[in-house]
Amino acid sequence: MNISFGLKLWSTNKSLIDDAKKLIMEGTFQYIELTPIPNTSLDYFKDMSIPYVIHITTENHGLNIADPKIKDYNLELIHECILWVDELKAKCLVLHPGYGSIENALDFLDNIKDNRIHIENMPKVGINNEKMIGYNPEQIKVLMGNKFSFCLDLNHAIKAASSLNIDYKDLIENFLKLKPKLFHIADGRTNYEKDEHLNFGEGNYNLNYLMDVVKNHSKENTTYITLETPRKSLNDDLKNVEIIRKILY
Repeated sequence: MNISFGLKLWSTNKSLIDDAKKLIMEGTFQYIELTPIPNTSLDYFKDMSIPYVIHITTENHGLNIADPKIKDYNLELIHECILWVDELKAKCLVLHPGYGSIENALDFLDNIKDNRIHIENMPKVGINNEKMIGYNPEQIKVLMGNKFSFCLDLNHAIKAASSLNIDYKDLIENFLKLKPKLFHIADGRTNYEKDEHLNFGEGNYNLNYLMDVVKNHSKENTTYITLETPRKSLNDDLKNVEIIRKILY
Protein backbone atom coordinates (compact mmCIF):
# COMPACT_ATOMS: atom_id res chain seq x y z
CA MET A 1 0.00 0.00 0.00
CA ASN A 2 1.18 3.48 -0.84
CA ILE A 3 -0.87 5.74 1.43
CA SER A 4 0.03 9.27 2.52
CA PHE A 5 -1.80 10.86 5.44
CA GLY A 6 -2.58 14.56 5.42
CA LEU A 7 -2.89 16.92 8.38
CA LYS A 8 -5.48 19.68 7.96
CA LEU A 9 -4.37 23.24 8.79
CA TRP A 10 -5.50 26.77 8.03
CA SER A 11 -3.13 29.65 7.33
CA THR A 12 -4.14 31.13 10.69
CA ASN A 13 -2.62 28.08 12.46
CA LYS A 14 0.94 29.40 12.56
CA SER A 15 1.33 28.29 16.17
CA LEU A 16 0.89 24.66 15.08
CA ILE A 17 3.17 24.55 12.07
CA ASP A 18 6.43 23.74 13.91
CA ASP A 19 4.87 20.77 15.70
CA ALA A 20 3.10 19.76 12.48
CA LYS A 21 6.45 19.70 10.70
CA LYS A 22 7.81 17.38 13.40
CA LEU A 23 4.92 14.99 12.79
CA ILE A 24 5.80 14.95 9.11
CA MET A 25 9.51 14.47 9.74
CA GLU A 26 8.65 11.56 12.08
CA GLY A 27 6.46 9.99 9.39
CA THR A 28 3.15 10.24 11.28
CA PHE A 29 1.78 12.44 8.50
CA GLN A 30 3.19 12.90 5.01
CA TYR A 31 1.77 16.30 4.01
CA ILE A 32 -0.26 19.27 5.21
CA GLU A 33 -3.52 20.22 3.54
CA LEU A 34 -3.52 23.96 4.02
CA THR A 35 -6.43 26.36 3.52
CA PRO A 36 -5.31 29.94 2.88
CA ILE A 37 -7.50 32.42 4.74
CA PRO A 38 -7.86 35.80 2.98
CA ASN A 39 -5.32 38.44 4.03
CA THR A 40 -2.83 36.02 5.56
CA SER A 41 0.77 35.52 4.47
CA LEU A 42 2.36 32.40 3.02
CA ASP A 43 5.91 33.37 4.02
CA TYR A 44 5.98 31.42 7.27
CA PHE A 45 4.69 28.26 5.59
CA LYS A 46 7.15 28.67 2.72
CA ASP A 47 10.03 28.53 5.17
CA MET A 48 8.95 25.09 6.41
CA SER A 49 9.91 23.21 3.21
CA ILE A 50 7.35 20.44 3.70
CA PRO A 51 4.83 18.83 1.30
CA TYR A 52 1.54 20.68 0.90
CA VAL A 53 -1.87 20.32 -0.69
CA ILE A 54 -3.81 23.57 -0.90
CA HIS A 55 -7.53 23.60 -0.15
CA ILE A 56 -8.95 26.68 -1.84
CA THR A 57 -10.74 29.07 0.49
CA THR A 58 -14.31 27.87 1.02
CA GLU A 59 -17.82 29.24 1.39
CA ASN A 60 -16.88 29.99 5.02
CA HIS A 61 -15.03 33.01 3.63
CA GLY A 62 -17.48 33.93 0.92
CA LEU A 63 -16.35 31.76 -2.00
CA ASN A 64 -19.18 30.43 -4.16
CA ILE A 65 -18.25 29.78 -7.77
CA ALA A 66 -21.94 29.37 -8.66
CA ASP A 67 -22.76 32.98 -7.76
CA PRO A 68 -22.10 35.20 -10.80
CA LYS A 69 -22.60 38.33 -8.68
CA ILE A 70 -19.27 37.69 -6.95
CA LYS A 71 -17.34 36.37 -9.94
CA ASP A 72 -14.45 38.81 -9.47
CA TYR A 73 -14.15 37.99 -5.78
CA ASN A 74 -14.20 34.25 -6.53
CA LEU A 75 -11.47 34.68 -9.16
CA GLU A 76 -9.38 36.74 -6.76
CA LEU A 77 -9.58 34.08 -4.04
CA ILE A 78 -8.76 31.23 -6.39
CA HIS A 79 -5.87 33.02 -8.06
CA GLU A 80 -4.48 33.83 -4.62
CA CYS A 81 -4.61 30.13 -3.74
CA ILE A 82 -2.92 29.25 -7.04
CA LEU A 83 -0.12 31.60 -5.99
CA TRP A 84 0.20 29.67 -2.74
CA VAL A 85 0.46 26.42 -4.72
CA ASP A 86 3.21 27.86 -6.88
CA GLU A 87 5.17 29.34 -3.99
CA LEU A 88 4.84 26.30 -1.71
CA LYS A 89 5.32 23.84 -4.58
CA ALA A 90 2.13 22.10 -3.45
CA LYS A 91 0.88 18.90 -5.06
CA CYS A 92 -2.54 20.24 -6.03
CA LEU A 93 -5.54 22.39 -5.12
CA VAL A 94 -8.96 21.28 -3.85
CA LEU A 95 -12.08 23.27 -4.78
CA HIS A 96 -15.63 23.23 -3.44
CA PRO A 97 -18.06 23.65 -6.39
CA GLY A 98 -20.39 25.89 -4.40
CA TYR A 99 -24.16 26.03 -4.16
CA GLY A 100 -26.99 27.16 -6.39
CA SER A 101 -26.94 26.56 -10.15
CA ILE A 102 -24.51 24.03 -11.64
CA GLU A 103 -24.77 25.92 -14.93
CA ASN A 104 -23.37 29.03 -13.22
CA ALA A 105 -20.58 26.96 -11.67
CA LEU A 106 -19.67 25.56 -15.08
CA ASP A 107 -19.65 29.04 -16.61
CA PHE A 108 -17.26 30.15 -13.89
CA LEU A 109 -14.94 27.18 -14.35
CA ASP A 110 -14.47 28.21 -17.98
CA ASN A 111 -12.33 31.03 -16.53
CA ILE A 112 -10.01 28.64 -14.68
CA LYS A 113 -7.33 26.83 -16.67
CA ASP A 114 -5.22 25.28 -13.90
CA ASN A 115 -5.40 21.50 -14.22
CA ARG A 116 -3.96 21.01 -10.73
CA ILE A 117 -7.45 21.68 -9.35
CA HIS A 118 -9.37 18.76 -7.83
CA ILE A 119 -13.15 19.20 -7.61
CA GLU A 120 -14.51 17.97 -4.26
CA ASN A 121 -17.89 16.27 -3.94
CA MET A 122 -20.33 17.86 -1.50
CA PRO A 123 -23.35 16.96 0.65
CA LYS A 124 -26.68 17.61 -1.07
CA VAL A 125 -27.82 19.99 1.67
CA GLY A 126 -25.56 22.72 3.05
CA ILE A 127 -25.17 23.76 6.67
CA ASN A 128 -27.63 26.61 6.08
CA ASN A 129 -29.87 24.50 3.82
CA GLU A 130 -28.11 25.60 0.62
CA LYS A 131 -28.62 23.49 -2.49
CA MET A 132 -25.07 22.22 -2.86
CA ILE A 133 -23.46 21.39 -6.20
CA GLY A 134 -21.44 18.24 -6.78
CA TYR A 135 -23.31 15.79 -4.56
CA ASN A 136 -23.44 12.97 -7.11
CA PRO A 137 -21.00 11.43 -9.62
CA GLU A 138 -22.88 12.80 -12.61
CA GLN A 139 -22.40 16.39 -11.47
CA ILE A 140 -18.77 15.84 -10.51
CA LYS A 141 -18.01 14.31 -13.92
CA VAL A 142 -19.47 17.37 -15.67
CA LEU A 143 -17.62 19.76 -13.36
CA MET A 144 -14.32 17.97 -13.95
CA GLY A 145 -14.72 18.05 -17.71
CA ASN A 146 -11.39 17.33 -19.37
CA LYS A 147 -9.46 19.78 -17.17
CA PHE A 148 -9.76 18.86 -13.53
CA SER A 149 -9.25 15.90 -11.20
CA PHE A 150 -11.39 14.63 -8.33
CA CYS A 151 -11.17 14.73 -4.54
CA LEU A 152 -13.50 12.16 -2.96
CA ASP A 153 -14.76 13.34 0.40
CA LEU A 154 -16.07 10.12 1.94
CA ASN A 155 -17.90 12.02 4.66
CA HIS A 156 -19.71 14.22 2.12
CA ALA A 157 -20.66 11.15 0.07
CA ILE A 158 -22.33 9.57 3.09
CA LYS A 159 -24.22 12.81 3.78
CA ALA A 160 -25.41 13.01 0.17
CA ALA A 161 -26.57 9.39 0.30
CA SER A 162 -28.62 10.21 3.40
CA SER A 163 -30.35 13.05 1.52
CA LEU A 164 -30.91 10.85 -1.53
CA ASN A 165 -32.13 7.93 0.61
CA ILE A 166 -29.71 5.51 -1.03
CA ASP A 167 -27.00 3.16 0.21
CA TYR A 168 -23.86 5.23 0.76
CA LYS A 169 -21.67 2.31 -0.29
CA ASP A 170 -23.30 2.29 -3.71
CA LEU A 171 -22.76 6.04 -4.04
CA ILE A 172 -19.11 5.77 -3.02
CA GLU A 173 -18.53 2.92 -5.49
CA ASN A 174 -19.92 5.11 -8.27
CA PHE A 175 -17.73 8.02 -7.19
CA LEU A 176 -14.70 5.72 -7.34
CA LYS A 177 -15.29 5.26 -11.07
CA LEU A 178 -14.16 8.88 -11.47
CA LYS A 179 -10.69 7.85 -10.23
CA PRO A 180 -10.14 10.20 -7.28
CA LYS A 181 -6.58 11.23 -6.54
CA LEU A 182 -7.25 12.52 -3.05
CA PHE A 183 -9.58 11.54 -0.20
CA HIS A 184 -11.03 13.39 2.80
CA ILE A 185 -12.33 11.51 5.82
CA ALA A 186 -13.95 12.10 9.22
CA ASP A 187 -16.52 10.25 11.29
CA GLY A 188 -20.19 11.23 11.39
CA ARG A 189 -23.78 10.01 11.59
CA THR A 190 -25.29 8.19 8.64
CA ASN A 191 -28.79 9.48 9.43
CA TYR A 192 -27.78 13.17 9.50
CA GLU A 193 -27.56 14.80 6.08
CA LYS A 194 -25.63 17.97 6.88
CA ASP A 195 -21.85 18.20 7.02
CA GLU A 196 -20.20 17.34 10.31
CA HIS A 197 -16.71 16.31 11.30
CA LEU A 198 -16.47 13.95 14.26
CA ASN A 199 -13.53 12.10 15.76
CA PHE A 200 -13.27 8.48 14.73
CA GLY A 201 -15.47 6.45 17.04
CA GLU A 202 -17.84 9.31 17.82
CA GLY A 203 -20.06 8.61 14.80
CA ASN A 204 -21.47 5.43 13.33
CA TYR A 205 -19.66 5.23 9.99
CA ASN A 206 -18.37 1.82 8.96
CA LEU A 207 -14.69 2.71 9.21
CA ASN A 208 -13.61 -0.77 8.15
CA TYR A 209 -15.46 -0.33 4.86
CA LEU A 210 -14.11 3.19 4.33
CA MET A 211 -10.56 2.03 4.95
CA ASP A 212 -11.09 -0.87 2.54
CA VAL A 213 -11.97 1.76 -0.08
CA VAL A 214 -8.70 3.54 0.63
CA LYS A 215 -6.72 0.30 0.77
CA ASN A 216 -8.07 -0.96 -2.54
CA HIS A 217 -7.37 2.39 -4.18
CA SER A 218 -3.79 2.30 -2.92
CA LYS A 219 -3.07 -1.02 -4.63
CA GLU A 220 -2.74 0.73 -7.98
CA ASN A 221 -2.37 4.39 -7.02
CA THR A 222 -0.46 6.64 -4.68
CA THR A 223 -3.28 7.53 -2.30
CA TYR A 224 -3.53 10.78 -0.36
CA ILE A 225 -6.02 10.92 2.51
CA THR A 226 -6.57 14.04 4.60
CA LEU A 227 -8.07 13.77 8.07
CA GLU A 228 -10.85 16.31 8.64
CA THR A 229 -11.51 15.41 12.25
CA PRO A 230 -11.93 18.09 14.97
CA ARG A 231 -8.96 19.35 16.94
CA LYS A 232 -8.38 20.84 20.36
CA SER A 233 -4.69 20.04 20.00
CA LEU A 234 -2.51 18.00 17.66
CA ASN A 235 -2.90 15.12 20.11
CA ASP A 236 -6.40 14.68 18.69
CA ASP A 237 -4.91 14.26 15.21
CA LEU A 238 -2.46 11.70 16.56
CA LYS A 239 -5.29 9.69 18.12
CA ASN A 240 -7.38 9.80 14.96
CA VAL A 241 -4.61 8.82 12.56
CA GLU A 242 -3.63 5.95 14.86
CA ILE A 243 -7.20 4.61 14.74
CA ILE A 244 -7.27 4.43 10.95
CA ARG A 245 -3.69 3.15 10.75
CA LYS A 246 -4.69 0.20 12.94
CA ILE A 247 -7.60 -0.56 10.62
CA LEU A 248 -5.44 -0.27 7.51
CA TYR A 249 -2.42 -2.16 8.74
